[in-house]
This record gives sequence, structure tokens and C-alpha cells, in this order.
Amino acid sequence: MTFFSTPMARQFVGFDSLFNELNEMAARKESNYPAYNIAKEDEEHYRIEVALAGFSSDDISIETEKGMLKIEANKTEARADYIHQGIAQRGFSKMFRLAEHMKIDDALFVDGILTIALHREIPDADRPQKIAISDGSKKIATAA
Repeated sequence: MTFFSTPMARQFVGFDSLFNELNEMAARKESNYPAYNIAKEDEEHYRIEVALAGFSSDDISIETEKGMLKIEANKTEARADYIHQGIAQRGFSKMFRLAEHMKIDDALFVDGILTIALHREIPDADRPQKIAISDGSKKIATAA
């Protein structure tokens, strides 16, 4: 049985790949490390903040491909002999699925927090358009 099974899925046509992706994401076991926030600044601007204490910007890579944002980090320095190590510095890979038309504006790494600014860039063809109403003096052509 899938997360999006009947009768809900019966009402949607052509959403197979979306339902498959949601089912895969629901079944995926993902680590809570590193901690992160997702903030919505307004209708078109978002921010992802990732806590990366102990990493430098050279240890971190960010890339997007086919609607997926992937953040990876691996510590490059040799580790010391700790008596107690409470700050996790293990490597990780964190993925975020981006909605259609989402673009990365900037990525900043300040005080151990990686901040990625995103915005939704809706093409003009997809924006609402005002339709002018004529006074009836023009005839509407009909197909024969």
C-alpha cells in the first residue's frame, strides 16, 4: 500500500511521477544531521539555513540538478585526539526537492550557518493575464 493510494489517487490523472516521488520520500530514512531551518520570507522568497559548526566553506559543496538541491560536506582536516567530542563533524549529504521555477540567489556561510537564498521565478507566460473585453463591434471568428 502506498501513501497516495485509492480512493485519493483515483481523482488525479497524469500525476504518477509525483505520487511515486512522494512515496519514495516517505519511505526514505533520512538523518536529522545537520540541523536546518526552512524560512518563507514572502510568497516568492525562501531561505534554507544549515548549522555546520566546525566546517569551513572549503569543506562544503552545493549543487542543483533536475529540481534537487544537494548540500554535501566532508571535513578535510586531520582530527585531534579529543577527550570529549560534542561537535559532530562527520560528512553528510542533504537533499531538498525544489518546486518548479525555484532558483538559487545566493549562498552565505557565516558563523557556522550556511544560508541559501531562493526565489520562485515564474515565467511571464505562466503569470496571470488580464483579458480585455471588447464592446462587441468585432466579430469573433469561428472555426468551420
